[in-house]
Amino acid sequence: MAGIRNTAPVVVNDTGTGRDGTRGDEVWYDALLDAIDDWVYDAGNPTVQPNDITAEVITARGSVATLDTRLDVSLNEDGTLKTTGVLASYATVNQLLGGIGGKNLITNDDFLLWAAGDTSAPTGDTLAGVGASIARTGTGLGDTTRKVGDFAAKITRAAADASLTRSLLSGTPFTRANWIINLYAAGGMWVKSSIANHARIGIYDGIGTTYSSYHTGGGTFEFLPVTRQINAAADRLELIQQVNNAAGAAYFSGRTLFLIDSNLSLPRHVPCDVIYGTFHFASSGSIAPATNVARVTPSRPGIIKDVQMHLKTAPTGDDAIIDVNTWDGASQTSMFSARPTILQTANDGGAQPDDTYAQRCFVGWSGTSIVTGGRITLDIDQKGSGTAGADLTVEVRALKYQSPLEHYLST
Repeated sequence: MAGIRNTAPVVVNDTGTGRDGTRGDEVWYDALLDAIDDWVYDAGNPTVQPNDITAEVITARGSVATLDTRLDVSLNEDGTLKTTGVLASYATVNQLLGGIGGKNLITNDDFLLWAAGDTSAPTGDTLAGVGASIARTGTGLGDTTRKVGDFAAKITRAAADASLTRSLLSGTPFTRANWIINLYAAGGMWVKSSIANHARIGIYDGIGTTYSSYHTGGGTFEFLPVTRQINAAADRLELIQQVNNAAGAAYFSGRTLFLIDSNLSLPRHVPCDVIYGTFHFASSGSIAPATNVARVTPSRPGIIKDVQMHLKTAPTGDDAIIDVNTWDGASQTSMFSARPTILQTANDGGAQPDDTYAQRCFVGWSGTSIVTGGRITLDIDQKGSGTAGADLTVEVRALKYQSPLEHYLST
């Protein structure tokens, strides 16, 4: 109370006679109260007492000895937010949206694309491990396990550890994007396993790998985060899904990878950007049955959602029937069991793909030897037995994945 002593009335003891010393009259008493009020009374909070503040501070310091100790967990001495230690798993808006705008770098992040088929690696990934196998699971399939979107990847380990790798940048494209060196790659994925120390994910930069913790083996989906600072000598950036240590299967769903400017991990999956667009085919004049009437080579991976058709002159006598195919590694194969049809005397028709799932998926391709899923073609199966339909236009509508790393890729 030294501060109050400095402003309170002066007190002088008597000499023992009872006739001298400070006189405690009303003026002296009022002065003492005024001094106390100046130190403890706040006109803006007239009902708050000093003991209220004491109790609040004791509660705020939690299980540690002082409030300062508790604040030191999250704040630097200058009051700025810490980005290490306990706060490493949380991000400020500026940190999370720094670098390339908080975009998920993983295309096919939701395992939607399986251009090579349901038991080959999903589009853009590479499966490794002696005896390892993979399968598409999820909505409408025999194994309905999934977490994000419709599908998941089921990786089964046999005689050796298994891995599924998604390469984002390597070689010359990585050199173009070397500004990412020393940034943090923060990733995460939903993983399910019934075996402890069995399934995990990792980030590899050509110099080393940082791994998430293993799934607990509890048999439910758990989100496994992982963060790695990209090494100064790095030459690639890869996200790896692993099944190790014991035979059996694990499921992976909803992949996310950000580049950020401090060591922050992710609390959830963030979808990759996609665009809904159209491949346009046209055939002028009267149509006639023929294969490979028109074709397109996609630039980036995606999946066909539906096909819309128009004939300026309607067919008569019979319906007009067309087909849309993708390359399956040996030939063009239809994605329809019931071909898209324009009924006789009608001008418009449409259909959604309903045959083998892989034929709906296409890949981005550039080169001299066509790859599986690298081309989409149009066939005309039937023209009308009376008047042939004429002036055909076909719109193949598709989702195509986008990557914020596009600027650095060679093709």
